[in-house]
Amino acid sequence: MVLIAGLALAAIVLTGAAVRLSQAGLGCENWPSCSDERFVPAWAFLPWVEFGNRLISGVVAVAAAAAVLSAYRRQPRRVDLIHWAWGLVAGVVGQIVLGGITVRVELHPAFVGVHFLLSMILLWNAIVLWVRAGSGPSRGRASVPASVIYHGRALLIMASAVLVTGTLVTGTGPNSGDAKAERLNLSLTEIARVHSATVWCFTIVAVLLALRLSKLTSSEPSAVSRWLLVVVVAQGGIGYLQYALGVPAALVEVHILGSVVVWSLSVLLYLRLFARQPAEVPIDKSAEIPRSAGPAQIQAAEAVNDSPVLDTMKS
Repeated sequence: MVLIAGLALAAIVLTGAAVRLSQAGLGCENWPSCSDERFVPAWAFLPWVEFGNRLISGVVAVAAAAAVLSAYRRQPRRVDLIHWAWGLVAGVVGQIVLGGITVRVELHPAFVGVHFLLSMILLWNAIVLWVRAGSGPSRGRASVPASVIYHGRALLIMASAVLVTGTLVTGTGPNSGDAKAERLNLSLTEIARVHSATVWCFTIVAVLLALRLSKLTSSEPSAVSRWLLVVVVAQGGIGYLQYALGVPAALVEVHILGSVVVWSLSVLLYLRLFARQPAEVPIDKSAEIPRSAGPAQIQAAEAVNDSPVLDTMKS
């Protein structure tokens, strides 16, 4: 269910971009209903592009609620999973409210940008929940030197900076979502240069981290870092191409997809720098004690079953 929530979050980012790129941002000028007369729009392309994005928000809400329910029903119950699942719900509620405000202020780029960035935070929440759900309850222990952990944190900081500067480029550029929408009072050329410089810094950090991981381990962190580099190179090429071609809508959509993948891999890479115990495996105590066992054997088997080591494995 967490995976479904994560995929739905990615879908909502892409459909939100499609709303803006197709100039369907005010296809429905009210919220939560499409207009004063109709809750759903009439059969027209632009209104349904915008309203379809709202419907996907409903899918995310259902998936988040299901994640919370699954966390409560999981045996043994994990408090950490419950907290992270509720984080998804809180983020979805925030997105719904922010989406309504964004429509009310006629797609002001500041609100559109925060709407996108909150989606990235929710995606981070979903990835953390997914990783934790596949492991035991104990906190992960660093599987690499402390300096590499700090390097991974620098990667996340730079990835966040790339998202913020990219959002400023979008808020300044021509794809506003509607002709009535305002634009940020920034120079597109200058803010694009700032974004490009941020991307180059992020790329350097990612390359250096991949080189360090290749010398330390050939396990999953190294593999994730290699995939990240492949996507970063492709993403950078698309970015320069779309700028050279005057920011065509189709390339912008692909670029936004790339940003989702880069961010997801960056978060996953950092999480994989920590070793986690395997997910709990239920232990059948009755199967541990033979029926023919004497009192001394039963007492010894129960002592082993109730030991802190097995309790850790089961929790």
